[in-house]
Amino acid sequence: NQGSAELMTDYFEPVSTLSLARSLGLAGIDMPTLRRWFYGLAQGAINFENDPKRQEIADAISAEVGDAILPTLERLARQPDDSALSHMLHDGMPEGTTRPIDFLMPSIKVILLGGMQEPGHGAGSILAGLLAHPEQLRQVLADPETFVPRAVDEGLRWVAPIGTQTRQTTRAVEIGGVTIPAGAAVAALVASASRDESRFADPDRFDINRNEGNHAAFGFGHHFCSGRFFAREQMCLAVRLLLQRFPDLSLVPSREPVFRGWEFRAPTTLHVSLGVRHQ
Repeated sequence: NQGSAELMTDYFEPVSTLSLARSLGLAGIDMPTLRRWFYGLAQGAINFENDPKRQEIADAISAEVGDAILPTLERLARQPDDSALSHMLHDGMPEGTTRPIDFLMPSIKVILLGGMQEPGHGAGSILAGLLAHPEQLRQVLADPETFVPRAVDEGLRWVAPIGTQTRQTTRAVEIGGVTIPAGAAVAALVASASRDESRFADPDRFDINRNEGNHAAFGFGHHFCSGRFFAREQMCLAVRLLLQRFPDLSLVPSREPVFRGWEFRAPTTLHVSLGVRHQ
């Protein structure tokens, strides 16, 4: 069949939100609600200017998330299963006890914020890079086992879905000739680190054939992304299955993707022609 699609809304974001929700154990929450939760929580995460209106939105969504998840956590406390939320409650705890729900709730909201949309956003950037470079797309189609993972890692380097890691200095430290005092807030720009010209040749170029070491999209140190393996596999599967079904994908002329966002960055839309559908 011939046709077209807008892949951010119709494919990548739904795959990302639903797979995380199902793995957590939130099977009863639909995709529009999950997307609304992400965009609401994100208003707080990007509110560097302390805009009270943005914070009000984030606080309201945060309360809604807590109210919606609480019954599931209470059930899992009584009846554990194999979901991630159940493991968070029970693993490593003495028989007959669980971790307090209030203790877990902030971590759960961070997981929802960072994990619901960002694998989908990353996958959208990866595909945008491939579709803009047909010769690299042909490499992926000819050998997906080798080149889908390479395309995923290059796409994450090229456009980091999350822009910064925030930290606070414990002591005065000098970086690049500048002294940062103790107790200062620091935003480590992982998006910039992944395009470091001292590390990557022509860093603004999308190139799945690079062999220059790891990107910084999943962060560094003790706060290295805990969902790294899950998220990367999500992206590999989403891209691989899409290209397997629609190997003749192409960008719609005059509707090229435009990237937006600082803390959360992705194509705003990804309009494609599907070409011939392969079963």
